[in-house]
Amino acid sequence: MSDKSTQDRIKDLIVEKVLVGVNPEEISNDSELVSELGLDSIQIIGLIGGLEEEFDIVLEDDDLDFELFSTINNLAKLVDGKLG
Repeated sequence: MSDKSTQDRIKDLIVEKVLVGVNPEEISNDSELVSELGLDSIQIIGLIGGLEEEFDIVLEDDDLDFELFSTINNLAKLVDGKLG
């Protein structure tokens, strides 16, 4: 288990798998994934796979709500809920 917060781990994942070349410190916990960071549907799918791998969770169809994928904070709440 990492000492990093869930939000920081998600930012690292986004930079590593989706927005290569962006510095994680440039992404705030309230950054809008689509409107601010410019993630498209293909990148969101990549992010879903990355989240499942990074946190060893399974995201069900019910979890794939646009609101849950709107910001880093919302994603962290989803992940933390899955980790229980």
